[in-house]
Amino acid sequence: MNEFKLAAGSVVKLGALTTQLYPILRNGLAANTPAHQFDATGANDAGTSNTPGVQIGELMAYFSACAGFCSNTSAVHHQHEEVMGRFVTTLQDNRGEKPVMSELEEIAHQAGLPVVLEMILEEDCVLLADTQFVSESEIDKSWKFWRSGFLQREGGIPASWIKQFYFPRLLDYRDVTAAKNPRSLEQTTDAALMVGGLMQKWHKDAPGDLLAAFRKQYGRINFSQRSNFDETSLERFFNLNAMIDPATRLLNQMTMWQDIDALAKKQGISLN
Repeated sequence: MNEFKLAAGSVVKLGALTTQLYPILRNGLAANTPAHQFDATGANDAGTSNTPGVQIGELMAYFSACAGFCSNTSAVHHQHEEVMGRFVTTLQDNRGEKPVMSELEEIAHQAGLPVVLEMILEEDCVLLADTQFVSESEIDKSWKFWRSGFLQREGGIPASWIKQFYFPRLLDYRDVTAAKNPRSLEQTTDAALMVGGLMQKWHKDAPGDLLAAFRKQYGRINFSQRSNFDETSLERFFNLNAMIDPATRLLNQMTMWQDIDALAKKQGISLN
């Protein structure tokens, strides 16, 4: 097959970080937007790779959000090892209490949490195959079976095509005082969706089967929270306590990382 196009009106997703939301709103997605990746061993590469287009997917959007989040978390903690070490120790010693550390403000601005953007194509777009699953010539199979590929459009993707974004349940300090707090369990379920993306890539599990099982167990196939993608909605999102308060944003970074790491290890996937 020489060319495969996704028709206008198609709903597609891509993984990103909260730190990318305002730049994407302002500028859209560049035609060769780098994709968040892990290296072949499963360790995060603390970076991104150039792509032949804008990477889109279903579960692979959650994989990309997970890869970007893990890389960002590793980089932030490595760069601020001493401060983050004290932060973690304080969390462990005073469970449920928010650490008071002025150094956290600058660090929290660098901490990106995972999100998945959902957009509706407003014109037919050429799709290239995701060659980690199929050959370059099997473009239709790349999308129809693996639900993963690379959109090619001159000038990239306009921000107006993005209608909403999904994000995990965000916690406060009172949520981590009990072992089975329902909000904490909901965030763990959100982490399981990202690990589903890891399973698709590492084990080559069929995304349809994984999502069907997830829907049967949890009644959904997206992160538990969502917001419109516009100026007002982003302002409201970034004014949530879990985003605006440095210690609380970093708490969520820690709890999500721990859940992803634990769930991935159960699948034989090591993130470090």
